[in-house]
Amino acid sequence: MSMVTQAIIEKGEFTGVIRGHERYGLYFNEPVGYHLSIDGSKIPLYYAQMKVKGNKYHVIPRTKPS
Repeated sequence: MSMVTQAIIEKGEFTGVIRGHERYGLYFNEPVGYHLSIDGSKIPLYYAQMKVKGNKYHVIPRTKPS
């Protein structure tokens, strides 16, 4: 996940401020994670979003920007 974080810092796009968090996102060529469905199938996640508030942040793999 540190490589995903670094890529967002270097090339991510600012997507706005929502509920007090600055948000940045980036699409990747390869999946950065998977969403597990109830039936056991995996949905690849090609987008990651970084939420920043103050000096804290966290990165979330997603299907698309929120």
